[in-house]
Amino acid sequence: MTTLYDLTFPTLIAALKTEQSLLEKAETFATEKGTPITELLEARLAPDMWALSQQITITALHATMTVLKLTGKEGNKVEFGPADLETTKKYLTETLATLAAVKPEDVNSKEATIVTAMMGPNFNPEMKAVDYVQGYLLPNVFFHVTTLYDILRSKGLDLGKKDFLGGFIKLA
Repeated sequence: MTTLYDLTFPTLIAALKTEQSLLEKAETFATEKGTPITELLEARLAPDMWALSQQITITALHATMTVLKLTGKEGNKVEFGPADLETTKKYLTETLATLAAVKPEDVNSKEATIVTAMMGPNFNPEMKAVDYVQGYLLPNVFFHVTTLYDILRSKGLDLGKKDFLGGFIKLA
C-alpha cells in the first residue's frame, strides 16, 4: 500500500534533483556558448510567465511548505521570486536536505488532515492532505519542472525525455 509519505516525498526529491541536473546542463551550455547564465535564468516562455529561476524557486517553496503542512516543522527559507544562480542552487540543496530529514512516521496517518493550498491572491482553499498532494502539489511541481525543461529547450539546450524522466524512474 502506498502511504502519504511514499506518494509525496520521493517524488518531491526526484523533482528537485531533476531541476538540479537541468540547472547544471544550463550552466554547461552557457559556458560553452559564451552566454551569460543570467540570460537563461531570466528566460521565460511568454511575457506573463515566470522566469526559469522562479520555476525552481516555486518548486522549492512548494516542497518546504508541504513539509510544514504535513509535519508542522519549519524547513529552509525560500523567498518567492526570481533568484540568481547561487541562490537558486542553495534553494535546491537546502530543500533537498529539508525533505531528507522528514521520516515516514512524521507524515503517515495524516491523510485526512486539513491543509490549505495557495492558488492565487485571496484564494487558499482547504482540502485533505492526501487531496492536496494528489490534486494540487504534484501536478504543480510537474508543471514547474516541465516549464523549466521547456524554457531550456527553447533556448537551444540539447535535452531529451531522459533528462526530464531520469530522476523519476526507478528501474527494476
